[in-house]
Amino acid sequence: MINYVIYGNTDYLDILQIQTDYISDRGHLTLLLNENSLDLTDLYTKYDKVIFYNGNEPYATRLLTCIEKMDDDYFLFIHDIDILVNMDNEYIEKFYNFLRTYKFDRIDLKFTNTINDNSLIIKSDKYTDVNEWSAVFKNELKSGIYLVMQNDPKDYIYNVNPSIWNRISLLKILTAFKDKNYRTIEEMDVQNFSRQFKVFKLYSDVKLDCGYFKCLNIFTYLHISHSGKLLPLNQTFTTIYGQPYNDVSHEYIKIVEKYDLKKSPKWIN
Repeated sequence: MINYVIYGNTDYLDILQIQTDYISDRGHLTLLLNENSLDLTDLYTKYDKVIFYNGNEPYATRLLTCIEKMDDDYFLFIHDIDILVNMDNEYIEKFYNFLRTYKFDRIDLKFTNTINDNSLIIKSDKYTDVNEWSAVFKNELKSGIYLVMQNDPKDYIYNVNPSIWNRISLLKILTAFKDKNYRTIEEMDVQNFSRQFKVFKLYSDVKLDCGYFKCLNIFTYLHISHSGKLLPLNQTFTTIYGQPYNDVSHEYIKIVEKYDLKKSPKWIN
């Protein structure tokens, strides 16, 4: 069973509650949360394990100290602000098995259309064993879901997106850059360091507009907050940068209404 590791912070308890409701019953759940004196008993009971970090430490150190306390060789890591709207459990399990079988380092569960002629491209199939997955060339891409190896540091080999991680590989990055914060941890020095790892992103001819990111229907998430402000709910269903989220707009409307987000201090009027 995959361990789903959710990074949260009490400054975003309203968002963490949404994520918790959406990710419940997916598998084994681990919450990473800042040390606090709040009565969060109800929240904690929804997780199999809660690991606390020192909120005064930089982001990378917070994550490092938590992951050092875990035993999983691989796990799915996601932040509270990336609400898991939909997931194909069987497919994600296959990705998990793929990484473990070949001892690869990471699958970034976000769509990419950056494919070079020399990229290693793996055709995936949830109905076949991962040993039967085969490499294809760029000009052979058809319908389906592909894993594309990332080796261009300008294309964010490392990022904070939802991902399936090799624990040791992530620990190496965090140890090398333990003073990085949430924003600076995607800088070029980290990208160049990450070239040593075998990292994949997802490609398909069918993708979904999910706002700040494009997703696949096997793993669809909504980046609900950016720079401390909630995703605007407007007539065009677009982010503050004009990126459409029309494919998940119906879900966002439900979230806004159910959790009364228009009363949140993070709401954009």
